[in-house]
Amino acid sequence: MESFAAGKEDQGLQKRLNRDEYGYFKHKKRFKQFGVIVNDDLLVHGDEYNAGWKLHEEDLLTKRIKEEWRILMEGLPDTIFVRAYERNNNHLLRAVILGGKGTPLQDGLFFFDISFPPSYPNDPPIVTYHSYGYELHPDLESDGKVCLDLLNTSTRKKWSTNLSKANILKVLLSIQENILNSNPDKPKKIILSLDSNEETFRSNGETMLNVMHKPPKDFEFFVEHYFRTHARTILRACLAYTDRNLQDDIYSRLYEAFLMNGSALNYFDL
Repeated sequence: MESFAAGKEDQGLQKRLNRDEYGYFKHKKRFKQFGVIVNDDLLVHGDEYNAGWKLHEEDLLTKRIKEEWRILMEGLPDTIFVRAYERNNNHLLRAVILGGKGTPLQDGLFFFDISFPPSYPNDPPIVTYHSYGYELHPDLESDGKVCLDLLNTSTRKKWSTNLSKANILKVLLSIQENILNSNPDKPKKIILSLDSNEETFRSNGETMLNVMHKPPKDFEFFVEHYFRTHARTILRACLAYTDRNLQDDIYSRLYEAFLMNGSALNYFDL
């Protein structure tokens, strides 16, 4: 799929930081769940853009994708954030899902890029995970592949052209419920043993460090503020998973990264 990750010398970074900071304070210190990016401008909820939808002739693929947008606007939970892009008729989505509470993935940020093949909706969307080379879960492979029944990655289910049965919101919720959460009533559980919990948390910590070092484009401000406010909770969890070892490598590196990110940890209460 087309890559739209931020480069090291991204000239538009400061513009995006200013844009998102303005939107954050404009909406009472809240990050909006869904927005449309047009020429690096964020149209919150896509409202301004939606007003012009019917002014232009659209093909069936475009119409279907904009229906997907409407479903996302109305149905996203407060643990999933999505930005939609439209560039030269290439429709792309970027989503971040927060790790499930009470799991080794809690407070982690997990990013996914979504593109649509020309045959969509007859074929499923293409979903790629930002793995940074780590395999947090058997269904999130280190090469970015996402294994999910809904995406036809198994023979048990087929992608449906019926929007009410198969859509991007359902894909994101399925990833959250079946992969990033650890509900004991579900067949795929993250919490298996103390050792596997620690290993999963360490991979989560490595992912956090990579996300802070190179946040996905259009989520730079989100990442900065998210980890600034969650640093203490993450460090406490890190101590719990590493037997309160202040010299542990992952703890030390997270602590330093949070300080550099602007977290106030001088009087951090262990």
